[in-house]
Amino acid sequence: MKRRFATLATLTLSLALGSAVLLRAGGAAAGDEKCTIAVKGSSVPAKACAKGGRTEARKVMKTMMNSAKKNGVNYTCESCHQDPNANKYDLTKDAVENYKKLQAASGMK
Repeated sequence: MKRRFATLATLTLSLALGSAVLLRAGGAAAGDEKCTIAVKGSSVPAKACAKGGRTEARKVMKTMMNSAKKNGVNYTCESCHQDPNANKYDLTKDAVENYKKLQAASGMK
């Protein structure tokens, strides 16, 4: 009986510690996903940032790019962002102008 209790206690403790580690890691990832560019205003990306951070903003921007592509205008993340693959979303010198064109081509304002 004592052996079962010890096994059960060890299993419970392991699950609790594992859950705590996962929750902490998930919270850190969400904190890292905070928007830094479209943080104000009523633009589609700003609304997405307010709703779900960079993850939501990426989804919306990809939707905008796909809509623009259907209308014959092709954009990539690199059209406006310097190094999006490294999670650095600093804007290129042509970003504002390219975004305006993307917005017009996608029909999403």
